[in-house]
Amino acid sequence: MMRIAVTGATASGKSDFALQLARCLRDKRGMKAEIVSCDSVQVYRGFDIGAAKPVSAELAEFPHHMIDIVTWRDDFDAGRYATLARDVVEQIQARGALPIIVGGTGLYLRAFFGQGFSDNLPKDGALREELDGIATDTLFSELKRLDPVRAAQLHANDRVRILRAVELCRLTAGPASSRLQDHGQVTARKTQEREQTHLIFLNPERAILHERIASRVRTMLEDGLLQEVRGLLSAGCPPNAKPMQAIGYREVVAGLTGSGGYGSSGGDLATVDLDAMAEQITIATRQYAKRQTTWFKGAAPDQTVGSFADYKSVIAGLCALR
Repeated sequence: MMRIAVTGATASGKSDFALQLARCLRDKRGMKAEIVSCDSVQVYRGFDIGAAKPVSAELAEFPHHMIDIVTWRDDFDAGRYATLARDVVEQIQARGALPIIVGGTGLYLRAFFGQGFSDNLPKDGALREELDGIATDTLFSELKRLDPVRAAQLHANDRVRILRAVELCRLTAGPASSRLQDHGQVTARKTQEREQTHLIFLNPERAILHERIASRVRTMLEDGLLQEVRGLLSAGCPPNAKPMQAIGYREVVAGLTGSGGYGSSGGDLATVDLDAMAEQITIATRQYAKRQTTWFKGAAPDQTVGSFADYKSVIAGLCALR
């Protein structure tokens, strides 16, 4: 095996699956394994609880990579992820270990595989700064006017992609959708990186996944997600920073600033309606999980695991592969 990638929706058990596989390889095969995160929020330092980063014991058990490598001030995208992650994977293999790539950010994985990711599309710092000052709903209205096809592909709260699409529309005087390659076309392309990777898609039962999402949201709030976000804001991280747009963070920001309808504008944690906030995060996460599932179904995985009950036997089978 050259490398393994474990993908799937939020709360599908990707991290635990990867850890169990790494333990099996170590204990039964005497084989070293290292884990490479493929998550667009875990790359940011300080964004811990909402990103579901590995705990200290897990980090100590196996080397983990592509976690806490940038700050919210840094310009980081899928292209940069691909460059850094490929270098990390090469180093792991040079040490005689197996890279296990794990995460649910499909765009990052596609960039890593080199499957039609376009990193040469135009950018403009001054225009980006101008767009940063415009509300998401206003940007989305502009996108629907300039490029209804791209707008239909995005959630109304997906500020990062909405802003980028409007930026492209303005810079090129045309629709962004005509310049973005279709996911279904590019994921079937067998690049060298893709050929060397055994891609596993965890697609467990939807009802159980939904229960796990709701439980995860409650746990994050109990573990101090509100305090984490308030600390980031106090440290100077603006509400419109890229990682603050991630699900969980944006809802907490809305609660702390009073824009979400379940908190006041003073940042007082006591005024936040945690039940209402949890419901909003859960709904958004379930919607995102649905989009992730569609994405990875179309990514031509080498192996799809359709039930939580099958994880153990699949891990055993992978452990026995040569």
